[in-house]
Amino acid sequence: MTLSDSIKTILLCALLIYTAPIIIEYIKKQYTPFFELRTHIGIININGTLTNSYHHVAELHAFFKDSHIKGIVIKMDCLGGCAGTCQSIFHEIRHLKREFPKPIITLIENNCIAGGYLIASACDSIIAPESAVIGNIGPNFLTINELSHDETSLNLIRENAYQQLTKLIALTRKLPLTTTSQWADGQLFTGHQALSIGLINEVGSMCTVIKTIKEKALIEGDIEWV
Repeated sequence: MTLSDSIKTILLCALLIYTAPIIIEYIKKQYTPFFELRTHIGIININGTLTNSYHHVAELHAFFKDSHIKGIVIKMDCLGGCAGTCQSIFHEIRHLKREFPKPIITLIENNCIAGGYLIASACDSIIAPESAVIGNIGPNFLTINELSHDETSLNLIRENAYQQLTKLIALTRKLPLTTTSQWADGQLFTGHQALSIGLINEVGSMCTVIKTIKEKALIEGDIEWV
């Protein structure tokens, strides 16, 4: 090897030593995200007035049955809806939780009314901001197209549906049926009030949801929403 070749080799080695940290840092920034462990969490939006359960039930089945999804969040801004639709979604959540155990949390944005609250009550935790409107758990849960003029029969049907509603909510939220005058009877509450009577678990936002679902699903890394 000539002196010239030796000098070239030394300069090349020096250049590699100088640039190696820069190259390594660049590679880390570009490719590390592909190898980081991220946990998939399903997110379902329930909005407006519910008249058909099919779409939401299909989402629930897909998320519960997918082993890669470790938890589910329902973003709720719901004014209630048809009693049968809301009960169907409620029972699907309860059934799927037993068959495919994973945490499911409701985040209320603005409204969670009547049948919407019934759905939320099937979840492991309910989180809402202080001024969200929650409740209206009352006899008007069931709306009937009046096919009969027998007001007495209609009132009995509404009362039976109301009893169903309060029993289901009392069961899932662990509220005594003897205290329905405090949390039912068609009353509306702010998130702050709902917390004090046990209708929600915590006042908060999506950050609270992330903290809660990480605790329940034993997640350490980042969350990827599905």
